[in-house]
Amino acid sequence: MNSFDLSIVSFINRFAQRSPTFDQLVVFLSISRLLKGGVIVGILWWVWFENDDVRRKRETLLAAIIASMPGLLIARVLSALIYRARPAVEPQLAFRLPYGMAAAGWQQVSSFPSDHALLFFALATGIFYASRRIGWFSLVYVSICICLPRLYLGEHYVTDIVAGAALGVAAVWAANRPALRRPLTSWALRWMDAKPSQFYCFAFLVTYQIAELFDPVIKIIEFIVYRRLRA
Repeated sequence: MNSFDLSIVSFINRFAQRSPTFDQLVVFLSISRLLKGGVIVGILWWVWFENDDVRRKRETLLAAIIASMPGLLIARVLSALIYRARPAVEPQLAFRLPYGMAAAGWQQVSSFPSDHALLFFALATGIFYASRRIGWFSLVYVSICICLPRLYLGEHYVTDIVAGAALGVAAVWAANRPALRRPLTSWALRWMDAKPSQFYCFAFLVTYQIAELFDPVIKIIEFIVYRRLRA
């Protein structure tokens, strides 16, 4: 463990178990998908339907969503290749769990990098490219309301958050280069123009999965795998 991560985790952990109300509020914020993915997805749709510079904004937002998918895959591969114990279960830290927090089941789950930081910083960056004013709010919201609780609860180190955020921002930056953005998103915009009902049905399902952190899809996959193993 590097001294940078150790000093910040140790400092933040000093505030744990001082107030049951505050600790439980942070736990609630961490598990509430409405306050995590729901807010960012709502902002994304808000910018999508703004009336000024509509085509460019939609290209930008689509590029961000598309770029975040391989970014998440890269994060999962890195997590499988690089095991790093989460602060809450690291014996050397003697981490003091906030009230209402349980670390059960985290022993085998790597903390590096943060897929939450990757996904939501990617989307917030796309929103920023589409609308600076709303984008600044989105970046601050992701930092304070999504990433900071994960540090406080011992789910990640600072470098896990920074690595995830950097991957997400880099993916969206690359996807929004003029030479790449249009070919990456033109098929979706043509689909929207030709068959808007189909497009918005699919777009709703995709953004719903983002708001739910893809948990419904993961459960379907787990069910199928479980059934095949039982067969």
